[in-house]
Amino acid sequence: MTDSSWRILLIEDNPGDAELLKRALSHARTKFDVQTAVDLAEGLRATSADSWDVILADLSLPDSYGLDTVRELRRCAPLLPIVVLTSLDCDDVALSSLDEGAQDYLVKDTVTPEILERAIRYAVQRQKNAEMRRLVDKLQASERSLEKKNKRLASMYKTAHRFVDNVSHEFRTPLTVIKEYVSLLRDGVVGDINGDQREMLEVAADRTDDLCIMVDDMLDISRLEAGMLGIWRRSCRVSDIVARVRVGLQRKSSVKQVDLRIDVPDDLPEVFCDDEKIGRVIINLTTNAIKFCGRPGQVRLWAKLDPQGRQVTVGVTDNGSGISPENLALIFRRFKQVGGNPRGSTRGFGLGLNIAKELVHLNLGAITVESKLGQESTFSFTVPVNEPMVVMQCYLDRISQLQKRNGVVSLVWATIATPCDVSLADHVNTFLNTVLRRNDLLLRKGVAEWLIAIPREQPELEHFFRRVDEIRLSTNRNRLAESLPSIAMSPLGTWSLPEQADGILAAVLAEFAGDGSKTALPRSTTQSEPVQRSAADGLGRKATATKQNSATDDLDTSRNTERLVPVQG
Repeated sequence: MTDSSWRILLIEDNPGDAELLKRALSHARTKFDVQTAVDLAEGLRATSADSWDVILADLSLPDSYGLDTVRELRRCAPLLPIVVLTSLDCDDVALSSLDEGAQDYLVKDTVTPEILERAIRYAVQRQKNAEMRRLVDKLQASERSLEKKNKRLASMYKTAHRFVDNVSHEFRTPLTVIKEYVSLLRDGVVGDINGDQREMLEVAADRTDDLCIMVDDMLDISRLEAGMLGIWRRSCRVSDIVARVRVGLQRKSSVKQVDLRIDVPDDLPEVFCDDEKIGRVIINLTTNAIKFCGRPGQVRLWAKLDPQGRQVTVGVTDNGSGISPENLALIFRRFKQVGGNPRGSTRGFGLGLNIAKELVHLNLGAITVESKLGQESTFSFTVPVNEPMVVMQCYLDRISQLQKRNGVVSLVWATIATPCDVSLADHVNTFLNTVLRRNDLLLRKGVAEWLIAIPREQPELEHFFRRVDEIRLSTNRNRLAESLPSIAMSPLGTWSLPEQADGILAAVLAEFAGDGSKTALPRSTTQSEPVQRSAADGLGRKATATKQNSATDDLDTSRNTERLVPVQG
């Protein structure tokens, strides 16, 4: 309907009745624009060619009679309200008309302008209600169908994960045996071999390593999707991590005839990361560079401290043919491979770079690529140095990215409720690692105190405390050694991100620089009064918590390697 009038299609073959109906509508309070069709065929053409608010139809037409008229109109105009106007005063016909889809049934001799106007308005409303019910029913049916499909997809998803896990684990045993026997043959343990045989065995060992990497990639993807990939962040040396993966990378580069140079200084500061996961990142990036470097191939694995001294950057540079700008945007996507023909026949699944990105993010770092067509490519990533303030800043950046908006982080101070020796405190530390999730953060201070960061609201902390204690009691029932002591947990406060990030940093600074050292806050936005109040309020609550082993709490914030310990995701 328009703002000024309602459009009415009147299907009536009797000119006298049509004129009377028009006059009746002209006396109504609402303005009606009435167009007339003299038979059903003309009426159907009008419904298909124009829009109407209501159809008024006689049941006795030259080309249709009775309920067939209603059925045909409803079939061709399913959304339009229909009012039957007839000379036949019959309750059975009236009810049947309503059953066929009409909204009202009027007898011509009893129609007044008021009755007709009211019938039209009611018909429109009934049609709207009926259409709403149909939409609701359709939505509910779609919801049930979607729920059924989702359950089926969830079942298939779990089945696929189990299949990948089972297959991957089944691959591990024969691959381990193959690697061991190839190594024995190559090293001449079971007899002398000539140069050609040694070269063939080197290739076999290299291909076996490729398969092992693929198996690890599939397992990690499966665990990432299921949210079960653990993370064990702790104080590490980049040079030690590189030393553990160096032999395998050098063997691979030798087989592919690639010049691999490693430039990782021993005097880099310690970093806070999961050394096994960062080792995987280095393997994936270096293996990828060896695959796609030029001929003769040159690959350089390097590491350096950033100018601010907050992060260590580890990079891999190759002399390949470069990556186009459009492929740079896709390079870290799963199952995506770009670049020229790799050396050798093993291409993999295109999971390595995607997994490297995920593992770097879990270690509170960032990964980047710099490349142009025809020039060298450099893949690099960062890990935070082993400093409480730096680690917390990187953690807050990570949580802000995950939560995007309306993010929050709560800080909790945890202590052992009763005095205990260092060994038992270490068991408590291990226990806390297992109950925390990968987006939580655990910083250890001294022997028996911990600072826990959790991306949850304050009301959710009580549930977290109960869960920790329930798991501790369950663990003690299965422990053969001394039972784990009670852990006293006190909330320091809850801050919103990114607005109140400085409040969290202030609380961390107070805990880890309480001995008067001059560790400074990282550069950030100016603290507001609400942030300062949150920090002070949290620190006030913290002061009531019991602290053990205070003699061990004096920390040198630049060198103490015991203050930051692993967290199990």
